[in-house]
Amino acid sequence: MHIHETNEAQIKTMRENFKLLRKNKNWSVQELSQLSGIDVKILTDIETGVDFGVAFLLALCRIYGITPSKIFLPIDA
Repeated sequence: MHIHETNEAQIKTMRENFKLLRKNKNWSVQELSQLSGIDVKILTDIETGVDFGVAFLLALCRIYGITPSKIFLPIDA
């Protein structure tokens, strides 16, 4: 597997993890937006595959209490 493929797989996992963590807390995107201060569109972009800034990744990791390095690994539901 090439580095690009590995990176893409990890980013896909990260997006899935953020969505799973939000759903596990029974939060809508709007609720997460209020809690995090991150715009609804950006949160939707993060979960659906649009590029976003590292600051948002760090903010979401803080909200969920997960280290940034672990967000790229599969999380058990």
